[in-house]
This record gives sequence, structure tokens and C-alpha cells, in this order.
Amino acid sequence: MSRLFQGIVCSLTLLLSSVSFAEEVMIGADPAEADLKLGCMYPLSGSSALWGRDAVAGMELALADIAITNEKAPKITAYISDTMGKAYRSREITQQLLTNKKVDALCGVVNSAIALETSRIAKQQQILFLGAGHSTSRTTEEELHPWYFHLNNDASQSMMAGARYLKELQQFEDWKTLSYIGPDYEYGHQLWQKLTDSLDQLGVKYRIKNEFYSLHNENSYETYIKAIASNPPDILINGHWTQDLVRFVEQANNAGLLEQTRFANFDTGGGYFALSRLQDNLPDGLILSARHHINWPETEENQQFVDRFYQQNHRLPTFVAQDAYTVIIALAEAWQQTPDKNMASIRYTLEGLQLSLPEDPKGFQSWIDPLSHKIMQVQAIGVTARSKDQESLAVQLKNWKLYYPERKPLNDR
Repeated sequence: MSRLFQGIVCSLTLLLSSVSFAEEVMIGADPAEADLKLGCMYPLSGSSALWGRDAVAGMELALADIAITNEKAPKITAYISDTMGKAYRSREITQQLLTNKKVDALCGVVNSAIALETSRIAKQQQILFLGAGHSTSRTTEEELHPWYFHLNNDASQSMMAGARYLKELQQFEDWKTLSYIGPDYEYGHQLWQKLTDSLDQLGVKYRIKNEFYSLHNENSYETYIKAIASNPPDILINGHWTQDLVRFVEQANNAGLLEQTRFANFDTGGGYFALSRLQDNLPDGLILSARHHINWPETEENQQFVDRFYQQNHRLPTFVAQDAYTVIIALAEAWQQTPDKNMASIRYTLEGLQLSLPEDPKGFQSWIDPLSHKIMQVQAIGVTARSKDQESLAVQLKNWKLYYPERKPLNDR
């Protein structure tokens, strides 16, 4: 059985299973011996369980790395509680982690609404919250507070990279019109707003043809596809993710829409989840990006991360695994650099902290902006093309364009 087939079968089994993985998972050090206790929230059951399981696996890899590479690394216990993808559970789970487990910091979450709720609790309780897995930029903009840090590229960063890509593309393809379709909740609306804001900021000239918002977990996109095809734009911007993205692309491709317009998804469309499920339903030339890629950067560090994840889990990692990996690495590094080991002091150490992560290309280190508390990373955008490496994916991203943060670390200025 090929690595690709094994990975897809395992991932689909996890994704479709409604049986609980566990209400809570504990990994890392014995709590009685731990220097730090981390309380994380991810879906471990139901239709979103794959994201939680990848988060657990990513954290396990990070815990192994810090134990091997540094004898002075902290002993970390991580509790991962099951959100079931439900926003209403966030307050109860957070209180349980703080009161019963007495955690020193919180982490997660995949769902942006849960992340916002958890961030507000962290502000009230004055406890560190390391955001990882969600895309909302509200947590580092209008709702920014001293105890929150975002450890993956958010919607504003991915959409600015997308706008830079579109500006460059206009010089070669002379596109003029855009349409948009995304989910009808905050994430989908925010992506489009951030993209148009970024295009305007860069002085890009364009015209909007149509704007569509679909319900979460819709089975048929026929009505939207027909409406878009009746007046196709030069470029169709898509804001779907997970299974919604897979269904839309399958149906749009079968209807011939992707032959009438260029398709772009700048936030999650290029991740392993979508590529592995779409396979031959992905035509060449789609413009995609994600927070982590299986085949980029072409560094030993990223290849080792992907290979070790596969050896441990018999599937390839989604971007949530890399996001969760980053939480452990950042917390451990900040703890080591903070003399008094106090959480308030660790919070200050995180501001400006530089990290070497698997998703960093050669010559670049991720770093945390002290003003916005956002991690600064390189965004890679590619186009779909047939892959010679059928063991991994039938279609992979190639012809990469790289977008480095426009700001530099303080010590590099």
C-alpha cells in the first residue's frame, strides 16, 4: 500500500468518525515534575477531529525536539481538551483548565469564534494565550491585549501576500475583474475584506463583479457556480476551507467553471488536506497557498518534519500540526530566555522572540512582532501542477512566489 493511499485512508477515517478520541489528552512530562503546564483546546471528536489529532501529533514532535536538542529545556505537560468544534464549550473548558489543571498558559484554537472567546477570558484572567490554528486577525487588531500571541499567519497576512501576488500577476496577465465566494461567517467575510483592503493599499486597479457567501457544510454549490459562470471574472477568489473547499472545487471543475476563470485561495487552499482529497480533480494553474506545505520549503528541516510526522501517524500533516508545533517551540524558547521563569516575564520575552521552524526557508527565522503580537513568517504562493512524485500527491504546488514580512526584527534594523 502506497504512503499516499495509507495517509488518505487514515485521514478520512479520522475525519468521518464521530466516535470520541478522548475528552482530554495529556502529553509530555508528568504534571508533578513539569516546569510548565499548557492547556490547549482543539476538536478531538466529530467531523473536525483530524485538526485536533494533528495538533496533538505536532506538539508531540516539538516536545521530542526540545528534549533532544537542549538539556536545559523546560519539562512541559500539555493538556488538550476537546472543543468538539463548538464555541459554547470554550468558557467551560477554559475554566476547567485554569481551575482543575492549574495551567500556566492556554493554546489553540482552530475555530476563530472560539479563539476570540478564549482570548477575552485570557485577558480577564491575565493568563498567556498562544493562539495557533485560527485565522482571525481581530485578536491582534481591535481585540489585541498583552496576554495574547498569534503563532500562525492570520487572515490579514495571507491576504496581503495574496494582494502582492495579484499585483505582480496583473503585469503579465492584465486581469481586471474579481469575484469572491466564501463561507457566510466571520472568517469568510474577513478574508474578502482584508484582500480588498490590501489591494487598495497597494494601489491595484480592479473591479468587483460578484460577491457570494455560502452556508457552512453546503452539499451543492450549483446555484453559485451557475451565477459565477454567467458572468465570469478574470480571477475568482475563494475563501472556503476544509470540506467546503473540496466540494466547491470538485463541483466547479466538473461544471467547467475553472476553465472560464483563474481560481485563487490564499489562506488554506494549498494545504495537504485539500490537495490530498481533490487529487485529480485539481486542474493545473490554480493559485493556492497555506500555512504549511508538504513540498516547501525544500529544506532538510521541513522534510524531516514531514517524514517524522508520517512515521509517527501514518499520514502527512495538515497545517494545524505545524501551528501546534510552533506553540511548544515558542514557549520553551521564551522560558529558557527568561531568568525568573515568571509567566508575566515570559510574556515580555515572547515579544520579538526569534524562532527556527520547519516552515522557514533558508536564511530566514520566524519572529514575533512586539507591537502586534503576530508571528512574522514567509508566505509561499504556488500554482497546481501534475506531480511526478505520486507517492505524495497527484498534484502539488510549483512555481512558488515568496512574500517575506514587510517588517524586520528590531535587532535586524
